[in-house]
Amino acid sequence: HDILPILCCIIHVLSGKLQTGVKCGGILSAPSGNFSSPNFPGLYPYNTHCSWLIVVAEGSSVLLTFHYFELEYHASCAYDYIKIYNGISEDEGNLLGTFCGDISPPQFTSSWNVMSIIFHSDRHVAYRGFTVGYRKGSLLHLMQCDRDSWPKLELILSGHV
Repeated sequence: HDILPILCCIIHVLSGKLQTGVKCGGILSAPSGNFSSPNFPGLYPYNTHCSWLIVVAEGSSVLLTFHYFELEYHASCAYDYIKIYNGISEDEGNLLGTFCGDISPPQFTSSWNVMSIIFHSDRHVAYRGFTVGYRKGSLLHLMQCDRDSWPKLELILSGHV
């Protein structure tokens, strides 16, 4: 993967920290960890924008699991929300979903070694927010293979397709 989009995302993460005045977001590079909305388990602040960039070892995936989730509800999550990206957040094509309310997002697994999470709150109404864990996973479990696909895979690898 090209390094430039990741550098742009890092700059975005760092500039987000400077704009909000609230300490949140950052680059997480340990094989596993936890993070939460600002002030958790207290109410998150208004007008907050946080970006987390999770980068695990190359050749691995990121497994993301929410342990607590409570944001302001809106039918299209227009007020307070979490956005989860399979890769960097600068590419909307990577968006896995936007979530709000009190129904926890499902567990997510990235298809490469980078995942981004954006948290946004507007200027009214605050809840407790969220806490989430991540860990490095194997990309092998993402490949769905059965015996019938082996001959075709061999043809693809040999360049005869």
